[in-house]
Amino acid sequence: MQELDGLTAFGQTLRNGARRFPDRKDRRYAGQMLMPEVTPGFALAPGDQVFTIGSCFARNVEDALVARGLQVPTASFSAPQEEAPGRPNRMLNQYNPGTMLQCLRDIETGETGDGLYAQGEQVIDCLLATGSRPVGPERAFARRAEIRGLYARGLAQATTVVVTLGLIESWYDRFTGTYLNEAPTRKILNAEPERFSFRQLEVGECRDMVLELLDRLVDGGNRCVVLTVSPVPLQVTFAGGDAALRNAYSKATLRVVAEEAARQFAEVDYFPSYEMVMSLGLSAFGEDNVHVRPAVVDRIIGHMTDLYVQPGPIEGVA
Repeated sequence: MQELDGLTAFGQTLRNGARRFPDRKDRRYAGQMLMPEVTPGFALAPGDQVFTIGSCFARNVEDALVARGLQVPTASFSAPQEEAPGRPNRMLNQYNPGTMLQCLRDIETGETGDGLYAQGEQVIDCLLATGSRPVGPERAFARRAEIRGLYARGLAQATTVVVTLGLIESWYDRFTGTYLNEAPTRKILNAEPERFSFRQLEVGECRDMVLELLDRLVDGGNRCVVLTVSPVPLQVTFAGGDAALRNAYSKATLRVVAEEAARQFAEVDYFPSYEMVMSLGLSAFGEDNVHVRPAVVDRIIGHMTDLYVQPGPIEGVA
């Protein structure tokens, strides 16, 4: 609980230039979009290495960072289109806090084979964003080793990490204690019906995961983190009821946890990409009402990089 004595609260509020919700004359109202005031707790310089963790919105962040002269190791990862159609690095997408945390733990524990499920002579990897496309076991293990190495090397060299929280809905392997990044197929479920469960993370569970995730990332103050909530909604809910309501609950839970985390870690800033997109309503999204329009993404991430990335030296000027 945040609590202030009355006089302190009044004084602090009077000094806060952003205390009123912005009307259409406010400087934070920019072309139908609200751009909340953000005070960066740290800065990035061209050439710095930034690691990204999260859902498809994290891939959009990578594009803007690379364009600003930052080194982004995840942006150079590529998988064959037949294994994961779409962006070359789509396979790196992580959606729930459980799988994000497991990615960091796996750097220490090494390969366990958890999350790999047989489909004939091939396997489906439910820890990667592949759309349940099977590959041979040798390829599955090689692919995992490549990604684990990417995390280990990238985080060892990164000064900053951008984390985009996506969903609280997740699937869980009871036998191995593993959170899954994609739902197991019906065939996998039918083969071992007692093995899997669907979990909707509550605030306390989500908080514990995100706090451990951030504790590992800040590494005793050696790295900074920009924490965001992805504006991309869940496409299908397994929790029952209307997907629009389940999505609102999911984002609200993640937003509460992100707020608490940013207060707890001096090295963590919250950036309001979620609030900025939602201020535009459905006009921010494409025809599917799921994917944010590229122009909106560019504007939001451009604003973030304007705030955090220091301009490089002008050529020919000492």
